[in-house]
Amino acid sequence: MRKILILVVVFTALLTTAIFASPGDSTDPIVVLSYLEQRLNNLVNSYKLDTIDSSIDSLQAKIDDLEDSVASGGNNSPSSNEFAIVEIKAGQKIICESGTELILRQGTAFVIGSDLGGISDVTKGSDIKDGKPIIANHFMLVPRSDGRGVTTADSALFMVRGAHEVK
Repeated sequence: MRKILILVVVFTALLTTAIFASPGDSTDPIVVLSYLEQRLNNLVNSYKLDTIDSSIDSLQAKIDDLEDSVASGGNNSPSSNEFAIVEIKAGQKIICESGTELILRQGTAFVIGSDLGGISDVTKGSDIKDGKPIIANHFMLVPRSDGRGVTTADSALFMVRGAHEVK
């Protein structure tokens, strides 16, 4: 009988603890909906903040790159509004991206074309094919980014606006 009484007292003590535990407390053995909602909201908010922070960092890096490009003159960037003076020596080339504008100011230069054509001579209204000479002071426009550009056998001076690379 004494064993049964001890078991009843222990069992009653355990039930009393479970019954009088405050909801959501660490001693509460049952998970309540408000606790789950709070945990989920915290997780969602932390995920959103992490995603937003990484997006902001990525955008800031792009802004810094653009600012550096503008500060350095930005002559070979597609967003530059000014013509860059580009001098090429014998055997060098200017390889241009689509929309790059060229004006030969001094020297003799020849077109580097592609299978799809050459460079547009906007002044004359014609297409200058691969290997043909460029006329000085004519406004040239590169129609595609497929390796088109200009080269010289001695030296040449160009005004260039748009994305280009001297090789």
